[in-house]
Amino acid sequence: MLYFFMTGWGIFWVLSFFLFAAKAQADTPFIPNIEEMTFSTFPPIESDGSVVISNQDINQLGFNPNRSWQKGQTLDTIIQLGDISEGFGVETFTLNEIKSLVNLNFHQFSLKDFGIIQFQTISSLFDAIPNLKNKKIKTIPPLRDLIKDTQCGGQSQGCNLLNYSVKKITKDSQLASLPLNQLSLEQYKFSDIPGLSNTELKEFNQWQQVYLSEIPGLNQVSFADFPNSLSTDSIEFAQIDITFSEAEYESLKSISGSYQEGFNKSCTGGCSHIELGGNPLILGKQWISGNSQKVQGGYGILSSLFGGVEPTGRHPFGDVFKVVIGDIDETTGTVETDLYFRVCQKGWIDLGCSPYGIGPIPFMTFKENNWIFF
Repeated sequence: MLYFFMTGWGIFWVLSFFLFAAKAQADTPFIPNIEEMTFSTFPPIESDGSVVISNQDINQLGFNPNRSWQKGQTLDTIIQLGDISEGFGVETFTLNEIKSLVNLNFHQFSLKDFGIIQFQTISSLFDAIPNLKNKKIKTIPPLRDLIKDTQCGGQSQGCNLLNYSVKKITKDSQLASLPLNQLSLEQYKFSDIPGLSNTELKEFNQWQQVYLSEIPGLNQVSFADFPNSLSTDSIEFAQIDITFSEAEYESLKSISGSYQEGFNKSCTGGCSHIELGGNPLILGKQWISGNSQKVQGGYGILSSLFGGVEPTGRHPFGDVFKVVIGDIDETTGTVETDLYFRVCQKGWIDLGCSPYGIGPIPFMTFKENNWIFF
């Protein structure tokens, strides 16, 4: 046996074994680790963009989706809670649940850091936290100061309203509608409003319009830890056989598209794409670049945003975001993938979701012969 390994043939077979093992390892499909994926781990967005509708439309909708962003801005400052409600169920989180997931210290934050508070009045706060009803105004620092400053000339002495219960205050429509954003919220702690940290986000007024960055710790929550977590259990893989630039005129065996147009949308007139193999289910099929093709997207009233279209692509991880083939370099066989997000509003009136138009967010890079998820 020792003699065999010392001969030329022995060395050849040993080297061949290690080369085969190395190639097998390189060709093994790579599955993104959902547990390590958070909104804070994504690179900045790569282009400017905006969502703009008229004030008249905003009044009719009862919802303001308008926002703008610049290249280099982080995703958590662009995405609002309502945008990921359907996919992640984020609205059922409480601050305490987020704290436990990311090991957060609330002492470093003030009420100003909890963006939901800016939309609250005394009445909406009472609706969100009914256990406040029998507590006296003077025992809740933000409400005490709001009543004192607006109704009592800034003086506590002789201000009988401070002895009222929250429930009694809310019976006066003028007092009930006093907004908390009149206060300098940085002077208050979360604990200054009893029950705040144990209340689900969806109980607060206009929670959908709060940016992810305005909920402490939310951008650090793993995609595996959201109430509706992402999963890679059903992901299929194929091998990238060949890459084609836009010089390729047509692509007729597509596996890309949208929920609205299906995921077999053909392309003609300059169709950069990748051709897939390694999986008999889609042998010879093509995934078209979103730079070459736009498809109809969205549903409901918000489907008109982004001109009603989105880059062609697929949803291997569900509907929170769309995976899109971006730049393809035919000379090097390099394939860039990007993520696109959308605007959604699912309150008591369902306005639907826009096309996937918030992007591109750089995701993963592949080469010919690599395995890619679809």
